[in-house]
Amino acid sequence: MKWSVSASKMFQQCPKRWYYRTVFADSDSGNSERAEAYILKQLQSVHAWRGKVVDEVISSYVVPEVNKKERIVPEEVLKRAEEIFDAQLAFARNREYRNGAKKTRFDYCALFELEYGDGLSDSAIQTARSEVVTSLNNLLASNVMKEISEDGSYLLAQRRLQFQFAGTSVGCTPDLIVFFEEKPPLIVDWKVLAGYHREHWLQLGIYAFALSKAKRHRDFPEKWSQMIADPLNVRLLEFQLLRNRELPYVLTKEDITEIEDYIFNSSTEMELVLNGSAKRPEYLINSVPTTRYPETCLRCSFKKICWRGNAE
Repeated sequence: MKWSVSASKMFQQCPKRWYYRTVFADSDSGNSERAEAYILKQLQSVHAWRGKVVDEVISSYVVPEVNKKERIVPEEVLKRAEEIFDAQLAFARNREYRNGAKKTRFDYCALFELEYGDGLSDSAIQTARSEVVTSLNNLLASNVMKEISEDGSYLLAQRRLQFQFAGTSVGCTPDLIVFFEEKPPLIVDWKVLAGYHREHWLQLGIYAFALSKAKRHRDFPEKWSQMIADPLNVRLLEFQLLRNRELPYVLTKEDITEIEDYIFNSSTEMELVLNGSAKRPEYLINSVPTTRYPETCLRCSFKKICWRGNAE
């Protein structure tokens, strides 16, 4: 079984939604219900999407330019954002995700509001567009941007980290890992709009824990190998881009124990639900428990097939 912070949070909300997304959805299974689940898996809210646009601009343009020691031109950053925003919006409006389009396309986008409900209003689109611009402008003018643009820094965006813990495969993808020439490494988690929540700290802590446990990637600077072996040495920063708030976190030994307990307990609960069912997901989907909170269903991408299955 594969475990991640996002999967754990989804499992806590609704085990069945987690099962649909991580086990049942499969475009190549030959089963029409599982193929439909794969399509529904791609749906995201307009709020989540505008955050993904920001992530894409940072990882595909800002980070490569910083690594090349090029000067960041705000107009070019915003132009790239506009191109991605418009291309993905057109893709989603045309529902091309239902026409066999590959998820790897840069313009791939599937929006919950267009699959369910009455679609997107012009005001919702304009708000999302404005929030993308504000978020990127706040980043470019920020203290963290100045720091990561220092000479000798090396940035890794959306780098997948994986390791084994108590028999479970744990994976996570930090928004940004920064290796400096002199200062300790830094992990940054971008959030377009967020309040202070305990799980945000926990997510960053798991990123540091993963960096310490994962096999060293070839482009990790050798000089920092011993330092990152201890997650307490890694600096952590949550950047709420829309609010322009930089929130540093400092790990303690007690935090590491809590992280280990959280991963172990969460993965154990998931394994108990699976109970071998991953081998025949289409036959056992209806035995997976559902949420106890009806409002969760209203925001769920899988409700059309979940409710149909329950009706049967």
